[in-house]
Amino acid sequence: MAGIVRNYFFGFMLASALASAVAFAMPGEPDMPPGMDPGGVAVAIIDSGVNYTLKVVASRLARDGKGEILGYDFQDNDRLPFDLVPGQKPENGRRHGTKVACIFLREAPEARLVPYRYRARSFGTFARIVETIAEGPARIVIMALGGYRREDWIQFGMAAKANPNLLFIISAGNDGRNIDQNPVYPSSYRLENALVVTSTDDFGRLPAASNWGTKTVDISTPGEDIETVDHTGSKIFVSGSSFAVPRIAALAARFQAANPDWKTQDIKKAILALAAPSPGDRTPRTAYGWIANPAISGPRGE
Repeated sequence: MAGIVRNYFFGFMLASALASAVAFAMPGEPDMPPGMDPGGVAVAIIDSGVNYTLKVVASRLARDGKGEILGYDFQDNDRLPFDLVPGQKPENGRRHGTKVACIFLREAPEARLVPYRYRARSFGTFARIVETIAEGPARIVIMALGGYRREDWIQFGMAAKANPNLLFIISAGNDGRNIDQNPVYPSSYRLENALVVTSTDDFGRLPAASNWGTKTVDISTPGEDIETVDHTGSKIFVSGSSFAVPRIAALAARFQAANPDWKTQDIKKAILALAAPSPGDRTPRTAYGWIANPAISGPRGE
């Protein structure tokens, strides 16, 4: 279909940006639009940043009492996490976070976003981001990225495990492989406080690019040909496990809003309870099954 953007971000992000010999200097980011905290469940996103100049994003950013956003840019060490994969030139660099964030914001209309931009060539930064999130209001974390070397993600895995009150919604990746046998990380750490998500079409069929694994991947959900907003503010259609992740994160946020006393495992169990066998696959590809449409599941669908 014309206009569809396939998500090759998984793996590419760290294979190119972090292995790059040169980290290009960032130009001055645009000023943060003024605003007030919109209220609602806070959800963190670890990604390439977001285009906070877009109204759809700016109006939903979590802020303190002075109107300053709660997120952070670990690449530039400021509170302007503008969307650009760290280590890449602005004129041809990849921008991923805005597309992921806008899917989440549409399906969790009463939630607020806390964006974190990672640092190029510094895997330890991911652990620092987790520790920073744990000090703030967010208890759900969108993690639509990853890589292939286990040792690169050890610090993140330890930080995530040390904060069981956080629920990580993690992408399974887009390599078309069984990650039970050929791991990707952090998915393959099989963290108790994580949900690993892969993408299907609307009929539950796993596309050729989607990773799977009945031990490692918890659930699948439609993430193909999903409408979102890109860095320029244009409506586009995207595909890949990165775009299934924010749909499950939005479902988690709605469960948290409806049940503020629930702990991480309560939310995780409620989401897994919605999964059923996929009508598109005769052989199971995930541990728990398929959620046909997260946008109308859970609290909103009851």
